[in-house]
Formats: sequence, C-alpha cells, structure tokens
Amino acid sequence: MFEAKKNEYLKAKILQELESKIPALPEVIKNLLNVQYYSDVPVSKIAQEIAMDPNLAAEILRFANSNMFLSLRVTSLEHAIVVLGVYNVARISLAFWVKRLHESSDLIGYRQRKRDIVLQSFVGAYASKRLADIVDPFLSTSAFTSAAIRLLGRLIIDFYVYSQKTDIIRQIYSGDESYVAEEKILGISFPEATYIITNSWGIPDDIKIPCRYFRCPDNLPDEVSPIIRKLTYILHVGDIIAQMTGAGAAFDNMIERFSRRSFYVLNIDERIIEGIFYETFVRTEKIIEEILPEKIL
Repeated sequence: MFEAKKNEYLKAKILQELESKIPALPEVIKNLLNVQYYSDVPVSKIAQEIAMDPNLAAEILRFANSNMFLSLRVTSLEHAIVVLGVYNVARISLAFWVKRLHESSDLIGYRQRKRDIVLQSFVGAYASKRLADIVDPFLSTSAFTSAAIRLLGRLIIDFYVYSQKTDIIRQIYSGDESYVAEEKILGISFPEATYIITNSWGIPDDIKIPCRYFRCPDNLPDEVSPIIRKLTYILHVGDIIAQMTGAGAAFDNMIERFSRRSFYVLNIDERIIEGIFYETFVRTEKIIEEILPEKIL
C-alpha cells in the first residue's frame, strides 16, 4: 500500500513538471506541422518564417546538405523547402528544435551528458531512417524525427530516476526492462512522458505514438494503423541498433529486449539489421560531423 501511494505521489509530481517545465512548441514549427495551413502559402513566405530562427534555419540547411537526404547542393532555405517539401521540413525542424532541449543540461539519473543524449538520439535517428529507406521510403522522415525525439521524456523524469535509482536498478536486476522498472517505481516511464509532451504540442500520431511504444512495440493497441505499427517497429529496431553501437550510452543501455515480431511486421531478416548496424557504427563520426558539428560540452 505504501509503495502504491509513493508511486502515485511521484507520478503526480512528474506530471506537474511536464506542464511547467517543457516550453511551448514554437509557432513556426506548429504551423509547419499543419499541412493545411501552408497549402496556399508561397515557399518564400515559409522560408521567411523559418529564417526568423537563424539557428533552426542553419540546422535545416546543414541537414539538407548532409548525406542523409540529398545528393545535390542546397543553397538556400527556399531551395531546401522545394527539394525536401514542407512535410519533410516540418519534421526535420521538430527534430532539431528538440535537439536544443537535449543540449540544455546533463542527465544525472541516466548518467548521460548532454552530448551523449544528443548523440544517442541522432544515431538512433540515422539507423531508423536507413531501415525505413528499405522497408518503406515514404516513412523515412517520420522515422528519423520520431527517433530523434524519442528520449525527450528523460529530461523531465531524470531527477526522479536519480532519486529512486537504487529501487529502479533493483527492479532491473529482478528481470524488468528499464521502462517497466520506471513505471513500477515512478508510476511513469520516459516513453510515456515523451508521449504526454508531444501530445500536448499537437504532434501528429505518426511521430508521437511510435515514441510511446518503441520500447514495447508488441504492446501497441490493435486499432493503430499499419503505418504507425510499421513506424513503431522501425523505431524499436533503430533504438536497439543505437544501443548496440554504444554511442551516447546511458546506464540502461542494452537492457531492453528485442521484439522478434519486428522481422514479421517489417518483412526483414537479420542480415538487414546487421547491415544497418555496421553502416551506423562506421558512420557514427560522420553523423557527428554532419548533424552535430557544434561543440556540446
């Protein structure tokens, strides 16, 4: 009874912080994610709005000129929007804005420096995108974005993970996966916290639902669409690959179990996963150079 009351109290505290600590989604990204809003807006106007945030504009141009998307040189925001499309630019913008939140502080509970959480986020994003390129290229950008923001909930529950670390580790040693241990001790896991944040921002389902279930894709509700199911399993495999590389590893690295249903849902075999792992592993330094060029202490 005492433990149940304690968990309820901790969850209430965390939910309160979710409301007060996470900043509102910038208006430009909110507008970009609303396809109807920009259906009749000229590309020049969209570029002007993005350019009001110089850091975001620079991130989009850098990404567009990386090997992740294009084989041609993009010289301006307007050019990037035309080539990538507003749909892709919106998701890329969200990924890099959340990157800024990750850069705000080290995580003492998860034992991740801010550079580590950014690195693990984007290595997983790279692996997820490459898998989507094979499984269903239409899903590549959503897979990249979901993976890039999948660890967002850690920013909120990190202090509570730190304060309850002994109990969480005890649960993990008893055989629980880390997200299950968090749910039992804190009343909430970081994927659920990520979902609550992204839901409050009005983020589309194809991004926020995979963020909620990527650690437990077999628990997806039956009613989710085939596209979201596929994206969730892509994110699941991409996260496992990121953990396998060891890039930006947290204390719970490689505790999660791999779902064998991934092979069936994604129609892949072990050779594809091995190939993407090898490619991701050898390209980690290149990912840092292309996506994370600035120094994050």
